[in-house]
Amino acid sequence: MYCYIYDSFLNQKKYEKQLSKIELFLADLGIGGRIHKLNVLKNLEELISEEINGGTKNLIVVGNDQTVSRVLDFLVGKNVALGIIPMGENNALAESIGIGSPEDACKIISARLIGEMDVGKINEQYFLMGLEVDDHNVIFNFKEYNINPRENNNTVGICNINTKKYDFNSRFDDGVMEAVFIPGQQSWWQGLFNKKEPENAQKISIFPIKTLEIEHRKKPVNIIIDGQRTIKTPARIEVLKRKLKIIMGKSFINNI
Repeated sequence: MYCYIYDSFLNQKKYEKQLSKIELFLADLGIGGRIHKLNVLKNLEELISEEINGGTKNLIVVGNDQTVSRVLDFLVGKNVALGIIPMGENNALAESIGIGSPEDACKIISARLIGEMDVGKINEQYFLMGLEVDDHNVIFNFKEYNINPRENNNTVGICNINTKKYDFNSRFDDGVMEAVFIPGQQSWWQGLFNKKEPENAQKISIFPIKTLEIEHRKKPVNIIIDGQRTIKTPARIEVLKRKLKIIMGKSFINNI
């Protein structure tokens, strides 16, 4: 059984024709299902709980990275596969797991190739792509040692997805994430998803992690979660191995 959750921004008129086309395509593929359109009055946790209890095995997010971030807390550890049909802007997660256009996403969902993805937990919140910190007051406590970024010289990303642009692989299913220290002023998210090879790629430092404490020296530091949400230090990070089922492209599975 399939359930489709539409983000509220898709209520804009400019998406009407594209959504109608997608719905017809899904029906032709034999994977139509119930559609829920999000709004301020709907309780997302209750909606997803009812779908899972009712037998839904495939919960498809129609939206962007922010949409996925909103549903993640309610899917970790559940016997349901997450699918993504990217719409609008900011779809780095879909791209990172081999999902391109909405039409391609429909075909991928129909094929239903499922991988099990590591999930990061920071305090009581979950994340999929990673974290970013850009403040020299931060302290990364690896238990055996601490690392303090240089003033105005480091952005630090905690990475859970493939980062071939930086000449290393971050597998999403091995129970390990990477703390990546990037010299200079380049944003972690820009460096991870831009189309150009960063000039300072060879200078990065990489530290594998399963758990990590992020602290601060003088005042609390902002931690950006999946490029969407922000919390402040102190924070504890834990990698939860293969805690999310996710539908992804065949080419991506073949190359991990």
